[in-house]
Amino acid sequence: MTEIQLDDYIKAGRGVIAAKRLAKRIVNPGVLFLEIANRCEEEVIKSGCELSFPINMSLDEVAAHYSPPIDDEMKVPEKGLLKIDIGAHFNGYIADSAFTINLDEDPKLQNYVYAAKEALDAAIELFNPGIKLYELGEAIAQKIMNRGLRPITNLGGHELKQFNLHAGPFIPNYKEKLHDQILKKGDAYACEPFATSGGGKVENGIHSYIYRFVKRVKKNIPYEDQGYMNKIEKNFSQLPFSPRWIEKKNLIPKNKIERTIKTFLGRKILDKYPILIEKSREPVAQEEHTIVLDMDGNKIVTTRE
Repeated sequence: MTEIQLDDYIKAGRGVIAAKRLAKRIVNPGVLFLEIANRCEEEVIKSGCELSFPINMSLDEVAAHYSPPIDDEMKVPEKGLLKIDIGAHFNGYIADSAFTINLDEDPKLQNYVYAAKEALDAAIELFNPGIKLYELGEAIAQKIMNRGLRPITNLGGHELKQFNLHAGPFIPNYKEKLHDQILKKGDAYACEPFATSGGGKVENGIHSYIYRFVKRVKKNIPYEDQGYMNKIEKNFSQLPFSPRWIEKKNLIPKNKIERTIKTFLGRKILDKYPILIEKSREPVAQEEHTIVLDMDGNKIVTTRE
């Protein structure tokens, strides 16, 4: 990793921090999810960065991947656990961070938040060259179980590469020795513990609100759809995007966006990210930071305020 690349990670982190600060100010009962999403994503852009994925605003048993659709009318409720997950990139180098808001400061739910925070802090403390990824998972699980909860075992952290949000090696949220890759200088990872009182696994929900361009199709594609495909690829590359962004950039007429996405999913031009729901329908808390090891082995947590 060069000094320029490291600086790009740090700049991306600053964009995420700015959006997180804004979210903490404006998330209040009765506020539209759509307003929060648009303002926080705009804050990333104002910071000089680009978005690496749509903001996730996942409530209670929804662990991840709810992002407000076009014309969403959902509002922040009076109580519950609202997870805010924000990503930015600078020259393709990604910062990814999440936190959980206990909307009415319920003491029982606050235990989930503390569990996820303590798990993340323990993983960051251990995050050094020579450490195996499953050792991070062991530390995460122990902190969560200390509070009488369970880690979500089929979610975890992920390596970051230029323009690649999930680049390969996986940080488990428990001790799973299959994940025996060793941390080394120049690595960048997003580490994200999830704590729940449920069984500790998520399943795919019916709905998807986030998509990603996968591949071009040349045969049997109408001229109009070919133009839309080119626009999606040009604007979003292979990073996740929201249909809101298609509308905002005026890439496809609003009345054709839903049909186009459905068609492109069927043609494997796009992939989708279903919402992820805790199987027992129990609440979930999430905390996440991006951690980079420079070429001297120094640890930089790019998204920590």
